[in-house]
Amino acid sequence: MERRGFDYYEARAQDVKLADITSCRFNAQILLWLRDQYPTLDHLDINTYEKINSDRTFDIEQVSDIGWLGYFIGKSKYLKTLWISSWGEGEKCIEAFIEGLNRNRSIVRLNFYTDLRDVQFRSLGPFFRNNNNLAELELNEFEVGLEIAQSIARTLIESQCQSLKIIEFGYCNLGDEGAAEIVTALRNYPQLEELNLESNNIGLMGCIALGDTMREWGTSNLKTLYLEFNAIDDEGLQALAAGLANIALEELYISGNNLTTGTGAGLGSLLAFLQSENCRLRTLVLHRTGFGDEGAVALADGLMGNKFLTYLSFANARITDVGWAAFSKLLCDPSSINSTYLSNHRIKMDVKNSAPPDLSQYLEFNEHPNPAIYKILKSHPDLDMEPFFRWKLKLLPVVIKWFENVRARMRANQELVQRFLWNFEGRELSAVYKFVRAMPALTAISYWQQFVANAQAKRSRIDDERRRLEIERSSLYYEEEAAWVRLGGRPGSEGSNSNTNLISGVKRMRQE
Repeated sequence: MERRGFDYYEARAQDVKLADITSCRFNAQILLWLRDQYPTLDHLDINTYEKINSDRTFDIEQVSDIGWLGYFIGKSKYLKTLWISSWGEGEKCIEAFIEGLNRNRSIVRLNFYTDLRDVQFRSLGPFFRNNNNLAELELNEFEVGLEIAQSIARTLIESQCQSLKIIEFGYCNLGDEGAAEIVTALRNYPQLEELNLESNNIGLMGCIALGDTMREWGTSNLKTLYLEFNAIDDEGLQALAAGLANIALEELYISGNNLTTGTGAGLGSLLAFLQSENCRLRTLVLHRTGFGDEGAVALADGLMGNKFLTYLSFANARITDVGWAAFSKLLCDPSSINSTYLSNHRIKMDVKNSAPPDLSQYLEFNEHPNPAIYKILKSHPDLDMEPFFRWKLKLLPVVIKWFENVRARMRANQELVQRFLWNFEGRELSAVYKFVRAMPALTAISYWQQFVANAQAKRSRIDDERRRLEIERSSLYYEEEAAWVRLGGRPGSEGSNSNTNLISGVKRMRQE
């Protein structure tokens, strides 16, 4: 088929009939929607007839010149998601399709579920450079050899597409060299929020390159990292751990890798990351890694004090009672009430059915609000009050209040209380009794101290009242003396006639 450029389709666009492009009415309908800018056509899947599953699927087998499809995609203002699942058979003018696609500015998500045939990925450079809406790039389920990986890496470096937030290479068999090319190209993409490299046969070389890239980022927006079903061993995980310390990762998936049983070196290397102040990891998935008891102990030690991780999954980890005990202590340390309270009691695991009974109970408690309450009552049937005696009776009202709050919460979980927790009222009475029994002298002293305080307060009030009356008495005395002066003197005073003085005083007052 002759080489046709974009100008060819542009010149014929006004006169071409859709029936001349495709004999499939569904294809013609999609081309019509693209041409006439239908807002409802926001998703399109290019596939074959056998896999058509919606009216948004373009049957690639029913058109020989897909340059027209690329032309109309390039013109579209509303297309958001494009899945390229097949190129079909025969000559399809893929180059012309790519040339039209490069002119699109609306696509947010571009997915390749088939290879690029003979088209180099670099031919998509204009699309990545000029589409500022592109947020997600996915390549899935086809072989990406080293040559294509290098082409993709060069395109990412040259295009500097800063709108990209998600990049996925799934089941592409990148290998160490291909993965190293891709992740090295991502050093200028610290804005990435999700990176998926699942099932790509990545080993030590790829992990070193990825660790270096994460260190190069310094600060990064990366929240989710998928590395499942690769060839990552303890050394590879150690290389990754050095880069993880620099990013606020929230989800890490490394299931199906080859962590060594018997050393715990790989998971032990995550300790600094898990216990750092910057750690924001919420989800850690480790299915089928076979890390064994040593790995379980290393992981549990790393999670001690980590309050961000809320979900941990590690089915088929090949651990025994030693490993289970480490996880049990992580969820609930029964050595003291304070240790139980400070345990990482919020974490959830998907091993409840295979874990020992005590760990399964702790996991069930974690499904309810404030699980530390249930763990304290379960682990300490006879609550030890002695650590609280240092505060003497001042803490007794706090203890009583705590029991009242617990009682209120348990009303909503009667079934759980009946199964695991018993005689709650008896525990409350026992706790109060321990205070009184352990401190009878303090109880008596407290009574007489309060009696003295009350007596002192009463005496102070009496003294205050006495001072007030004395002031009032003195004030009345001076007022009385002033009155007698105006009356001419106090009756019966020496050298004066009381009646005469009284009468003359009254006369003076009248004259005045």
